[in-house]
Amino acid sequence: MTTLAIVGSGIAGRSLLYALARERKLFEKVVLLSSDDVTFPCTAHSTAVAAPRGVTRGHSALGDLLVEGLATLSEHVKSDRPLGLTPITQHNAAMENIDLFSQRFPGGTIASDFFRVPTYSAQEPAFLVDTRAYVDWLLGEARTFYGSRLEEVSELVTEVGETSPVTLSTLHGRKFSADRVVFACGTYNRFWKALAPDTELSTSKPVQGSYLEFHNVPWDRPSFSLTLDGDNVVWNLALRRLFVGSTSEDVGHLLPPAGELRSLHERLTSRLWLEIPAFEAGVIKVGLREKARRRAPYVVPHGDLTFIGGLYKNAFTLALKIATDLARQFP
Repeated sequence: MTTLAIVGSGIAGRSLLYALARERKLFEKVVLLSSDDVTFPCTAHSTAVAAPRGVTRGHSALGDLLVEGLATLSEHVKSDRPLGLTPITQHNAAMENIDLFSQRFPGGTIASDFFRVPTYSAQEPAFLVDTRAYVDWLLGEARTFYGSRLEEVSELVTEVGETSPVTLSTLHGRKFSADRVVFACGTYNRFWKALAPDTELSTSKPVQGSYLEFHNVPWDRPSFSLTLDGDNVVWNLALRRLFVGSTSEDVGHLLPPAGELRSLHERLTSRLWLEIPAFEAGVIKVGLREKARRRAPYVVPHGDLTFIGGLYKNAFTLALKIATDLARQFP
């Protein structure tokens, strides 16, 4: 029996906690540390769709992993019936570079249901994620298994000892001791790169993603996700919430590119039949994603420490697969 600390309470950290509980991994104590006020997770600022997007096996290691991640997620939905995961149709469409696009999405058709002019479009099964409902469900399942052995701490970890057991110190002076520590802090993992030099932590970088969020949209159509030449429209009927985006900038700050979002909004409004609300009615949301080497996720073991991250744009597709694989390595 050992003590485990997980630093980070976004999709990666909570998926790991859930996977450990599902695999019935026993610990004397599990501590989940996070500080949304200081380092809020990108999980809460994402349009949150898990979709194949034309990826198939046999082309790259990342592509194979994405296929496996979606298979894991599909089985999870079927067998565990989690809250916050809804099967939807992902519509992929192009008005530009159609020859190249059709190679990635063979079998598409010329469609006009969404589009003002006939447009090449292909459909895929996908999952829409209500991020708050789902991560709360993951945590709730872990609480049920671990009971009083699970401690949740809303503190920012500021210092990590190098001896075993590992001592974690927080901004407000609290200290925690753990036999094993897993860092699942997303882009904030890079602050700990001195603990694991010459790994993906040294080369990962923050990438800003931003989008518009509209509340109480009076649409009756079923939930869906649409990508047109890289621009996204995601509709969640249950929440009556519409997401329009997204931008991607290699910057490490949260100041959104409002002008680019406005252009994106105008582009979609002119191309689609959908009655997208006025730009001014939306709320701009921004998150920082971690882009690692080759856009690939990583699991870096380093003594009593393990770092998981680099989920980038595929967090909801990959998190449970990576968490399950790691959980099975625990005794």
